[in-house]
Amino acid sequence: MKTTPLLLSVLALTAFAEEGKPSKALPLGAAKAAAEAGKPAETTKPADAAKTVQVETLTSDGKTFVLVKVIGDPQAFANFQNDVQTISQEQQQVAQVKQLAELALTTPEREARIRELETKFNRLKTDNETMAKTYGFDLTRQYVIVPTKVVVLTALTNEDYIKAKATAGFKEESILNAGDKKFLIKETVTGAAEVEAFKLQLQRIIEAKRGLQQLIDAQPRFTKDEDKKKIEEAIAKTKADVEAAGAEFKKVHGYDIPTEFNLQTAEAKLYTLLSDDEKKNLDKAAEPKKEGEAKKDAPAAK
Repeated sequence: MKTTPLLLSVLALTAFAEEGKPSKALPLGAAKAAAEAGKPAETTKPADAAKTVQVETLTSDGKTFVLVKVIGDPQAFANFQNDVQTISQEQQQVAQVKQLAELALTTPEREARIRELETKFNRLKTDNETMAKTYGFDLTRQYVIVPTKVVVLTALTNEDYIKAKATAGFKEESILNAGDKKFLIKETVTGAAEVEAFKLQLQRIIEAKRGLQQLIDAQPRFTKDEDKKKIEEAIAKTKADVEAAGAEFKKVHGYDIPTEFNLQTAEAKLYTLLSDDEKKNLDKAAEPKKEGEAKKDAPAAK
């Protein structure tokens, strides 16, 4: 069965599933490097990277990424996530219809699938172009999100809110209103390295608590005295580890980890992968600046 030109052109955008997805989470060192890098360029499109050395880059897994967008508030970040989800869903739909078109057994069925594919493909292409204009890149490029500010929120009932207002030192700015819901701002963590460390600390404690609960749930299944003793020892040790980690968290952050909480990304930096040619051009553009700095730092001839 021959593949139509439309099916061939679709291959470029349906490759998003592998090439357009985000990189894995950055290690702490990479996040810190991103936080300490110079200010971003005014022109943020990757293709323009070679025109200026005033760009902010980071390296992850041996790849170079360039800053294309600073997402400066929670709503903007939520919009970005929604946009990415929309593109991903459209991409999956295109891939599914493309497969159905290729498997069609009759000409009328195949032609109908081709028309459906063209509609979905054009919508995906349009939305991806809008994405590129909005964020300075499109999802055909691999990208990295580095959160630089997160807010720890706990939901408040009306009763909780009334009690909170009655406490000494209450500040209205500690309350976040989201429609008909209210949240208490427990903490704001700022800085790429700080956010990464905070998330890792939370993750370790939550996983330890989950492990403790699993041991407790499994305890009744052990009936032999020897097994009972072993599970009791494991529970006691894990519980001590959880309590120690919780105490350390409270010492640093000033509060106990809530049973239920939301971690809201308030600010983030969006980096996109540089191609080999863009990386070479960027390095070449930076060479004159490095030479100038070297001459400036060199001792004067006597």
